[in-house]
Amino acid sequence: MRLLKTNVLMAAFLSVGAVSASAADWYAKDNLQPGHDPSMVRFEDGYALMTTNNQLSLWTSEDMVGWKAHGKTMTTFPRWIYTYAPTMEDVWAPDIYKFDDKYRVYYCGSVFGKRTSAIGYTESSSMVPGTAGYGWTDKGHVFHTVATDKYNAIDADVIKTSNGEYWMAFGSFGLGIQLIKLNGSTGYQASDDKNVYNIARRTSTASGGAVEGPSLIEHDGKFFLFTAWDKCCQQGANIEQTTYKTAMGRADKVTGPYYDRAGKDLATGGGTILLERYGRYVGPGGGEPFQDINRIRFVHHYYDNNGDKYNHIHIRDVVFTDDNWAEMGQPFLGRYLSAEVEHGVLTRAVSGDLAITRSTTASNGEYLAYINTKGTKIHLPMNIPQAGEYLLRYRYANGGTGTATHSVSVNGKEQVVRLPPTGSWGTFPEKSVVMIPATLKRGGNFIDISPIPNDYFSELDRIDFLRVIRDTIPGNGFDNGIRIRLDANDQLAMKDGGYAIYENVVTDSIKSNDVRLMVKGASGKIALRTGSKSGTVISECDLSKGVATAGGWSEVTCSAMASQKGVQDFFLTASGVSGEVVVGNLMFKAPEPVIPSSSSVAESSSSSLPGEVEGTSSSSVISGNDEESSSSSTDAIAVTAPAARGFTVSRMGNTYSVRLNSAGNHNVYLLNSMGQVVGVRNVRNAIAGTEVRFENLPRGNFIVKVK
Repeated sequence: MRLLKTNVLMAAFLSVGAVSASAADWYAKDNLQPGHDPSMVRFEDGYALMTTNNQLSLWTSEDMVGWKAHGKTMTTFPRWIYTYAPTMEDVWAPDIYKFDDKYRVYYCGSVFGKRTSAIGYTESSSMVPGTAGYGWTDKGHVFHTVATDKYNAIDADVIKTSNGEYWMAFGSFGLGIQLIKLNGSTGYQASDDKNVYNIARRTSTASGGAVEGPSLIEHDGKFFLFTAWDKCCQQGANIEQTTYKTAMGRADKVTGPYYDRAGKDLATGGGTILLERYGRYVGPGGGEPFQDINRIRFVHHYYDNNGDKYNHIHIRDVVFTDDNWAEMGQPFLGRYLSAEVEHGVLTRAVSGDLAITRSTTASNGEYLAYINTKGTKIHLPMNIPQAGEYLLRYRYANGGTGTATHSVSVNGKEQVVRLPPTGSWGTFPEKSVVMIPATLKRGGNFIDISPIPNDYFSELDRIDFLRVIRDTIPGNGFDNGIRIRLDANDQLAMKDGGYAIYENVVTDSIKSNDVRLMVKGASGKIALRTGSKSGTVISECDLSKGVATAGGWSEVTCSAMASQKGVQDFFLTASGVSGEVVVGNLMFKAPEPVIPSSSSVAESSSSSLPGEVEGTSSSSVISGNDEESSSSSTDAIAVTAPAARGFTVSRMGNTYSVRLNSAGNHNVYLLNSMGQVVGVRNVRNAIAGTEVRFENLPRGNFIVKVK
C-alpha cells in the first residue's frame, strides 16, 4: 500500500490555512455518572436513563454529559411480583423501550441466586417528570420462571423488528439467553408464538456458564445480540475479582442462530469479545444498544480502578463495518468528533507497549506511552455523520531529539506521519499537534495507528476530526441536537426550539460569506450560530423569503456572515417554526449564474444508481474499463459520452473527473438531482484533454453540464 510523504501532508494542511483550538475544544473529562445495568432511550428533548437496584430511579439529560436526577419512579413494589419472588428486595435490570406513543420499562424481580423470578412492565406517556402524560402505571406480569426451570426470567430486553414484530430476550446461566415474542399492543407474551427460543449459552465449565444481560438491535437486515460474560459486580475492595466483559453475535433472523465473527454459534459457546478490561476500566458490561437520531449507541457500566472503584456508565457509538459487523467506538466525553486513543482497541506486539499513562495535561487525564514496536496497533472505530474532507488533529508528545514516524491508516488508505520533537514527554500543549488530511465517509470509519520504528518515539493523547468546509454543509451531516430527526428521505427535520450541532468546522477554508439554505417549509427562522445553541448569530435565514426550486425545495438567501477564523462548532437553531421544517444544504457561496438553455450546452445526466453518471442520449453508455480513471483502482467506473458532445465523465469513489475534448474556454457545471448547481469550474485557454474535478461529493445523483 502506497505511503504518502510528509510534504504532501503539509501542503494539504496549508491549503486550508492555520488551524487553532482552545483548550475547551479538546480537553475532555469523564463525568463519572453512577449506574449499574443501565438502560437508555432517546426522546425528543434528550435522553432518559435508568439503572438497577434503586426502585427504577430516573435521570434525564439533553447532552449525555449533565444528568438531572428525578428520584425513584417505583416508590412501592407491586404485590403481584411477590407471588413469583417471595423474598425479593428490589427490582433489577430495567429496559426502557418506546412502543408507539408509550414508554414501557420492563423490569424483573428475583430471589438472588435462584430462578424464582418474574418480568413485568410499567408504562408512561412521557419520560420527563412535570410534562404532559408523565406518570407510571404498572401493567403486571409478562413472564416468570420457577426454581426447577433451566433458565431464568431476569435481564429483559425488547426489540421491534423491521417487519413490526416485538420480541423480548432475557436470561442468565443455565441454558443462557432466551427469546419470546411479545404482543406490541398489550406488551405481554404473544399468543401466536409461545416458543421459548434458546439463542445463547456458555459451554465453558471454567466460566460456570456465566452469560447474562442480553440486548438486541437490528441493522441493515441483520440482528445483533450483545451479552455479558463472566463475573460481575465485585467492586470497592473486591474490584480485582470482576472479570465482566461484553460479547456479540449476529443472525439473519431474530430467533437466530447467532454466530460470532469466527463463525461459531452463540448457542454453543460462541461470542466475539467487544469490550473487556483495559487500563482503569474494569468489567465493561451489563449494557444495551439503543437507537439515537442518526446512529446506534451502547450504554454499559464499568468500575473505575483508579478512582472510587465503583460503578459508572459509558455511552459509546456502535460502529458498523462495510460487511456489517458491529464494533465499539469511543465513550462519549462531551465531543462527538474526537477519539481518546486509550479507548481504542489496543494490540501490543510486546508486553509494556501502549501503556495507558496518567497526565494532568492529557485529555481525560490519560494518554498512550510506549508506542514503540512493529506490530503494535491502535484501532479506532468512529462514526462520522458527514462525508468529505477532514483534518485529523493528532495530539502527541515527543521528548526526544529526532523525528518519530507513525503509520496512520484511514479506511485502509495509509499515510506516513512525521512527528517532530515537542520538547518533553507526557505533556500535550496546544503546539503539540500535526494535521493529517483524510477523506472520510458517512457512517463507520476505521483508523489504525502503528509505529514505524526508528531511533525516536512518540506518545499519543487524542485525535480530533476537523471538517474542511468549502461551500456546503449537508443538513443531515449533524452530530446531534434536540427536536430534530431524520425523515424518510434521510433529511434533517427540525421543530420549533430545536437545534442541530456540527462540530469542528474549519472555517478558514469557507469560500464565501454569502449564506443560502435549502428548505421545505416556509415559516419561521433558522439561525446559524457559533459555539453553542445560544451562541453568536452569524447568519439568519427568514424562511418566508425562500424562492421555490425543484422537488418542493425553496432556496433562502440568508444574511451574510462576517469572516470566520479557526475551528468552530456551528449550531443551526429553529424559531417560529410551525410543525417541522426540512433542511437540505447549508451553502456558503454567491448565487450561481443561470445556465442558458441552448443546443451548445452538452450534458450528461445521472442514472438511477447512486453516484454513477450516464448520458441522456441513447448513444451514451457506461463503460466497464478504467481508461478514464486510475489504473490502480478496482472500483473506478468510467462513463463515456460521444466525442461530439465535447467531454467525457469518469467517477472514482466520491470524485467526478470531466475531460474536455476541445480547446478553448469552458464553464463546467455540476448539478444535483434537483437541478441545483453545486459546483462550477471555469476553464480558460484549455487544450484538448484538459481535466477538471469535483471532489469529496456525497453519494447521490449528479448532472454534468459544459458550456
